[in-house]
Amino acid sequence: MDDRTVIVTGGNAGLGYETARNIALSDPAYRVVLACRSRSRGERAAASLRSETGNPHVQAMQVDLASLASVRAFATAFTNEGLPPLRGIVCNAGISAAGVAGAPRTEDGFEMIFGVNHLGHFLLTNLLLPAMDDQGRIVFVTSDLHDPPAFFPARVRYDSGEAIAHGKAGMAQYCTSKLCNIYCTYEMARRIREHTEKRITVNAFNPGAMSDTGFSTPTGNALTRAAVRVVGGIMGTLIGKQSTAAESGAALASLITGTSFATTTGAYIDRGAPTESSPLSRNAANARELWQASTAMTGLLPAETIFSTSGVG
Repeated sequence: MDDRTVIVTGGNAGLGYETARNIALSDPAYRVVLACRSRSRGERAAASLRSETGNPHVQAMQVDLASLASVRAFATAFTNEGLPPLRGIVCNAGISAAGVAGAPRTEDGFEMIFGVNHLGHFLLTNLLLPAMDDQGRIVFVTSDLHDPPAFFPARVRYDSGEAIAHGKAGMAQYCTSKLCNIYCTYEMARRIREHTEKRITVNAFNPGAMSDTGFSTPTGNALTRAAVRVVGGIMGTLIGKQSTAAESGAALASLITGTSFATTTGAYIDRGAPTESSPLSRNAANARELWQASTAMTGLLPAETIFSTSGVG
């Protein structure tokens, strides 16, 4: 196997770490880049992964998905790094329903959960598409909460990209950001398939309810934190989506390394099994509207991505 590179955003902990570990273990030809907001945490994770896997080609690079300037700087730095061809991008980093304390808006003025979970990854993947080889694979990590169960205290709807970008943090916003990940998946896959000669695949991955990652760690006193953890575990069991970072990390890595997913594109993968996402998530008009709104909000230029000469509106 020729050397190739895979980027994992948020690869320093939880699902991202386990995904990076499985990719690094699968073949020493994989160069794994942990794209992390904290350079120091990324460096520590990279050192740990090199030790665990025996793969010396794991490194960290800094990117803050809440800053469009940082995303652009990362794309430039990656291109100039001289690494082997880009084979995969795992869009894993994200912010939970709690958001970021004291930071309700991104550097560019967008609601933080939407800005990080969707906009940052939208810009990152588009900027890196020209550097990706023809058999590249992109995976957006979404959630079954893009379509919450009836008993869940949040409803999901789609108004417009602009309305979501200037909404309020909370559980409904988190669920909506995960819906946006699926819209981005389907629309990017469609555009690549219909308007380019590339064979790059784009899929959405649902890891299930992982109670061991700390991603949804609540704030508040000890009693409140314990109660939320228990309820979260019960909900994961009730909706049949209980998992662990190790289990879901292995399944997610297989979307990048596995031969069975070499030609799968525009799919919703639930912990390794292709399935159907919600009816709302399959609304093609919403996906197109979000794409156009995201293009405007990020300032993405046609010449910056592979769709520059495709006549795609």
